[in-house]
Amino acid sequence: MGSPSFFKIVLQSAIDEKKLLLPMKFVRQHEGELDRFATFSLPDGRTWKMEIVKRKSDRMKMLGRGWSEFTAHYSISHAYLLVFKYKGSSNFHVRIYDPSSCEIEYPTGDPVRRPRNHHGSKPNEHEEGRSGGIIEPIVGRSFEKICKKATPSGERVILAAMNLKLKNPSFMLIVQHYNLSNPVAYVPGEFANKYLSPNCSQMKVRDSNSSRGGEWVIRFSWRDRGGLNLGLGWGAFTDDKELETEDVCLFELIKPADCVMKAHIFRASILG
Repeated sequence: MGSPSFFKIVLQSAIDEKKLLLPMKFVRQHEGELDRFATFSLPDGRTWKMEIVKRKSDRMKMLGRGWSEFTAHYSISHAYLLVFKYKGSSNFHVRIYDPSSCEIEYPTGDPVRRPRNHHGSKPNEHEEGRSGGIIEPIVGRSFEKICKKATPSGERVILAAMNLKLKNPSFMLIVQHYNLSNPVAYVPGEFANKYLSPNCSQMKVRDSNSSRGGEWVIRFSWRDRGGLNLGLGWGAFTDDKELETEDVCLFELIKPADCVMKAHIFRASILG
């Protein structure tokens, strides 16, 4: 049996309300495996993160945050047709057809609204150690729980961070109150066990904006069940970068041998 698929004709209401309703039959068949954020791949090689939300009136599911940026980038308007093929694990492949029933010519270049770092500049595109393709950031086990409690501004900053395209391994940290008051932080086991040497005891963190300079050495300890606890040096980093609750940090591994990270910071106070 082939991959499940469905199509949606875009109505003006989907553009105006910045939401696209998913088919009831598809949702019922796959509801148990749909995460809050889904990945949508296009023929031009781009991937987009969009939030799947429940409509309050009848609990049906819709594409929410990220949908508006997606339609703007591909100039999608009333009467366009989208064909979705579900690949499992909240991953979709999408093809776009205009009102003439012909597939569009997919645009080249950056999206209309590309995520930016905390200084408002675009992330550097040519970093040392990059691989050939896009690598999704790794999130911790508490990610879904934190997302459910996030404020609207917190949701926007999480989505912006997830749409940053990185070609090196990375992990995401959503700043919570205890990360600032203790101060400690946790590195997901999936990231640490796969990409970091067990002989490492510290990481060097650099600002993603090279003009700002700065490097922080953060010591860590390995947890018995995998993953790391960041300790000495983490407090200095959060103080120097003036991090606040619901800010999001993406730590990109740019020199695995030396455990050197690049920090991309998304601020809730700016993106919210």
